[in-house]
Amino acid sequence: MLKTPNWRSVSSDLAATKVSLKAENKRLRKQTMLFVVLFALLLPVTQQAKLMDFQEMYAKEIDQSSMKTCVFLGGEKIDLVDPGDVDKGHKCTVDLPTVSDDERHAKEVCSSRIPYYITAVKHGKTTKCTFQINLKCEKEGYHQIHGKCYKVTDARFTWQEAQSVCNNKFVKDFKPQVANYYYSGLQNYLWDITGVYDAWVSVPELKDYFENPGKNQKAFYVDAGAYKYDARSGDLLLDDPNQKHQVLCEYTPAMTRAEMFYLADVYSEIYPIEVFAGGAVIPSANMETIQQVAPFGQVAHFSTRAFDERCLSIGRIFNVDSYPIQAIEEDFNDVKDHLTSQRFFLTNAFKNDGCDKQDYKQVNHDGSSPMVYRGDSSQLGEYCKAHSFSLQQTGRYPTMASTRAPVLCTLHTYNWTHGACPPGPEWSSKPVRFHRSYNTVFCHYIADNKPSTFEEATKHCEEFGTYLTGFDSAEEFEAVRTKLNPQYPEGIYFKARTPQNRGSLSRGDRVVNGQETPVDDHYWLGGISPCQTQCVERTGKEEVASWIRSVGINTTFLNTYNHDGWKWEKRKDSRKQYVSFRSDNNAFHVHLPGYPYTYMFFVCGVSAPPVRSEKQKGKVQ
Repeated sequence: MLKTPNWRSVSSDLAATKVSLKAENKRLRKQTMLFVVLFALLLPVTQQAKLMDFQEMYAKEIDQSSMKTCVFLGGEKIDLVDPGDVDKGHKCTVDLPTVSDDERHAKEVCSSRIPYYITAVKHGKTTKCTFQINLKCEKEGYHQIHGKCYKVTDARFTWQEAQSVCNNKFVKDFKPQVANYYYSGLQNYLWDITGVYDAWVSVPELKDYFENPGKNQKAFYVDAGAYKYDARSGDLLLDDPNQKHQVLCEYTPAMTRAEMFYLADVYSEIYPIEVFAGGAVIPSANMETIQQVAPFGQVAHFSTRAFDERCLSIGRIFNVDSYPIQAIEEDFNDVKDHLTSQRFFLTNAFKNDGCDKQDYKQVNHDGSSPMVYRGDSSQLGEYCKAHSFSLQQTGRYPTMASTRAPVLCTLHTYNWTHGACPPGPEWSSKPVRFHRSYNTVFCHYIADNKPSTFEEATKHCEEFGTYLTGFDSAEEFEAVRTKLNPQYPEGIYFKARTPQNRGSLSRGDRVVNGQETPVDDHYWLGGISPCQTQCVERTGKEEVASWIRSVGINTTFLNTYNHDGWKWEKRKDSRKQYVSFRSDNNAFHVHLPGYPYTYMFFVCGVSAPPVRSEKQKGKVQ
């Protein structure tokens, strides 16, 4: 399957081994993708209307990519997995235009196309698939694939730059990184992410894919840009890390109760997962003891750090984070009714010296150290020889250091709030924070003094985790518009435009290599023409433009706002135009990049970073 031809790109000589997907998976997916394209062409009005309905009903619970997957595969509705209980998640049923011979074949067909849990199938002339939606990719522009969230940048970066582009402050709590290509099944679904030409990916063990990888080379995935490398779509190639490619980024979305219930159901025969009102508990399969890390007499001679690794290793089986349970009374009260499989369970609390209950301490993975006992201890001086701490159904008890018992590992879900907008780069003004509908808070970053090409503006935004921005309402736009204040760089000379000197160099004209390049107070925004999403909302006819990357979902506002000063229409040759705002005219325009405006100011935007708050409490049936 592996082969190692030599090939030459314009920029460098590279030794590459091409890794292709299984032929059967390719055939099934291409057949289904053809159906999706035809479906989009034949039923655009119905499709767009359905997506709008889903957004209105489920925007707080389901991400855009999950709704689009359901709609574009022909799903008519999204249902609750358990009617009346939103904690169990949602599901969508679709018909794929692929013949399947039996239930096993049907499951293979569904799994090859749909990157979610397949919970029901039906074989026949078409293949019916029901998939379950448990997680949510909160950030704009990300696509959900098997419990991870992925996006591809438009701009190109070196390998070193790619690390900071993915690991940005807007998703810092969710393990952001360059996408791990080694992750099970990822390569089967990269076709679902539009705009991938050639993108850096992380391959921890290059020798698993390449026979003779270079010492310092890094891997990149090719799709639409494969022809440039004499490769096939879906191949994996090597390149010098100083070369520039797009970047495929990933992060792990927050745990949900729906995911807990699903894991408990699927893995119950391997691990007895118990879901309770505040999360889930998983006991270790092996008996453990607290670890003596130094001789007695030293200040710190016991530790429960080994319990952290034990729980993390259990969590890796389910692709989740799991940690030892705390010994505090609140956590015990939550789980005590579920402590039935063993006589007692170990916690992350321990004691080095001292004889009182209050000498017990615990250090959590996040660095917090809540008190095991609060206030005065009712029984003092009785626990000199007890260094471990356990939970039983009847209560919380100090135990001997040699006590062997399962470690009780936990999963929790949390409520999330919208954090403050982080400070922007040096070229941006103070961010404008706006609370949108659907419980979303958006951060806008204005570049008032950095005229840039469209490609440069796109890269400036993506370098710190944002996109060229969009707006969902006149109120939001007005909050940003009133902050615009174009400031042209020093050393470039301008003259105020008047009727008398209209033919001379005017305000907003940048002199580049002796050539006059107009700017005219324009700002690049994150919109595109021809329209791509929600294009038939008002009249049933295609709108001129739409927002991209989900930076805005209100296409009506974009297409009905003032457009004075330029023709608001898509080109007959269908070439892409990009949306800008001309501040002196207070109007949205669409322009080809480079004509007649090569340089513009720009505004970046993205939703505010999520901040974890209190633990969620749900019901258990």
